[in-house]
Amino acid sequence: MTNHTDSTSTEMDIDCGELPSTDGVGHRSDSPTKSNSGKSCSSNISYTDDFETLPSSGPTSHAHILDLGEYAASMKEEGALKLQDAIVTTLYNVSPETLKSFVSPTVNTFKAVFGKKDTQLVIWRKGLEVFVSHPIPPRPKFLTLLLQIGTFEHHTSMKAYRFEHVAGFLIGYDGAWHLKVTATNACSAPKWPDVWAGKFECHGGVNKMTIESEEVDMAKRASDLAGMVIEGRYWELKADVKMT
Repeated sequence: MTNHTDSTSTEMDIDCGELPSTDGVGHRSDSPTKSNSGKSCSSNISYTDDFETLPSSGPTSHAHILDLGEYAASMKEEGALKLQDAIVTTLYNVSPETLKSFVSPTVNTFKAVFGKKDTQLVIWRKGLEVFVSHPIPPRPKFLTLLLQIGTFEHHTSMKAYRFEHVAGFLIGYDGAWHLKVTATNACSAPKWPDVWAGKFECHGGVNKMTIESEEVDMAKRASDLAGMVIEGRYWELKADVKMT
């Protein structure tokens, strides 16, 4: 069920579990292999094997490099495009080194902001963000990978970021991407820590903030965002990439 809210403020909560320290997106390498195409088992979308550790044969819950030459045909199937595929495809088309940094277990935080005017895109991962709500028995160091992605506008007159679409993921140690939250028309103070913390507000008017709570609704929102990312070809815009 989709939740429409008129409240002035809310916080989008991401329930973060503990994942093994083998790195949430796997131990990645940017060593490209010979380009081959594979088909998704659930759609007619084509992937490539251009990035060795993101093979076209990977499970649908994993990330794949889209074959952009076949992209137009794939859009005949509504909802088939996965947001994780759009993310890694965008980063790979910036450069294989950019994608390598995004998936690297030695990179703690990665944030890329594409574009300078109108609608921008942010892809943001924090690789050592540990949330503990109860004591945990002694065990090897845990790593939780979190990712936020969204298209947004910086409204200087309102002193706010307005996110047309925003989504949050947890990425498992096995490379599976788990969609945790999606929303539209979410506004926040123009402070990146507030964005990461999920301190979003509804500014009312015609476009009220909507937060999805059901898996089907979240998947549709994520697919819509994926389509906007690929169709917008953000990798061709100037990107401000920061990592630690």
